[in-house]
Amino acid sequence: MVVLLLNLLVALAFGMNLVKVTENVYMAKGAYGLPSKENRGFMSNSYGILTREGWVVIDTLSTPELAKEFMEALKRVKEAPILYVIITHYHMDHWFGISAYKEAGAKVIAHKNLKEFYDEGFADMVLEAIKESFPGVFDNVKLAPPDVVVDSRVKLRVGKKIIEIIPMTPAHTNTDLVVKLDGILFVGDLVSYKRIPFLGDRNVATKRWLEVLERIKKMKPKLILGGHGDPMDVRAVDWTKSYITYVRENVRKLKEEGLFVDEIKEALKDSPFKDSYMYEEFHMRNVYSVFNELDMEL
Repeated sequence: MVVLLLNLLVALAFGMNLVKVTENVYMAKGAYGLPSKENRGFMSNSYGILTREGWVVIDTLSTPELAKEFMEALKRVKEAPILYVIITHYHMDHWFGISAYKEAGAKVIAHKNLKEFYDEGFADMVLEAIKESFPGVFDNVKLAPPDVVVDSRVKLRVGKKIIEIIPMTPAHTNTDLVVKLDGILFVGDLVSYKRIPFLGDRNVATKRWLEVLERIKKMKPKLILGGHGDPMDVRAVDWTKSYITYVRENVRKLKEEGLFVDEIKEALKDSPFKDSYMYEEFHMRNVYSVFNELDMEL
């Protein structure tokens, strides 16, 4: 009885509730935190765009089980085929559910660097490492390459809808895509608000990321839908920019003063952003990553 009650509480806490964002856009919002058995790896967002012909999905979530739940939720809104899924970048919580979409017959679109990541065997290496780090969460994940790759701005026509797919790499990763529809930008993890962005990817380019944020702002989006958290406006672009700038400028200053990385981490562990989500999980890793990245910029 106790086990059943605990399972029920977990399901209630980390269940998938579909939220209508606009007339044709629906959202499933993941929890804050790192993947765990309790949250089932549901710690990111996925979006469904309803067209006359069927659904276009942004990001797969982190497991095939979650991906299937999301597709089922969309089909309760309208029974229509899943036509496309667009992957904003290669992090686990945005594309590890790919096999469910492949089984559903959807065409998967991603940056060409994601396909190279898969073809060169790095994706499976990362998956095995993640399975060890988070046991019991990603056991059923099976990775597959995208069906369509892009490396320049393209338009996807789905009935009367025109969906623009815009590469913005390198920044958060070297696979970042922004999706534009009717003044809405789906930005993956390029923009966040009061949630610390992860600067620790091996392909991160924070200097370029700041330029990408300016590009996003100049597009004057009516609404920004990110990989985590609630819908945002352009204030979130400024917030993301302020955090990245804070880390870069302070790490550079302390490096120039001759401090070692552990000393810099100690000096920056308490910052103006300490009340943000994921601060404990990401901030020190970000300081370390930027410390090394600045050496490469010289």
